[in-house]
Amino acid sequence: MSYRVSLLLLPFIVAIIAGCSFVDVKPGAEHIILANDVDSCKKLGSTTVSVMHEIVWIDRSEATVEQELQTLAQNSAAKMGGNAIWPESDVKQGEQTFSVFRCEKR
Repeated sequence: MSYRVSLLLLPFIVAIIAGCSFVDVKPGAEHIILANDVDSCKKLGSTTVSVMHEIVWIDRSEATVEQELQTLAQNSAAKMGGNAIWPESDVKQGEQTFSVFRCEKR
């Protein structure tokens, strides 16, 4: 492939990668819920998670970044013995803090 063709394909490759998700739900984290009703829950702590928010100066999809942050928070909550999370902060440059809870099952 010539250098010129490579340069023409680069923006398309970066755009495709920018929309891809690179984070997997770990075993035990698949049942962690996003819960805003935490009256019957015990707060176990907080977790701050981060992902790349841009690739080669191109911003990644906001929805993809938010989903990856939530997935990482679920993974962290599972390690902490929690079963629910709720965001404590907004997403800033690919970073977000979540509260981790242990809630009674209803």
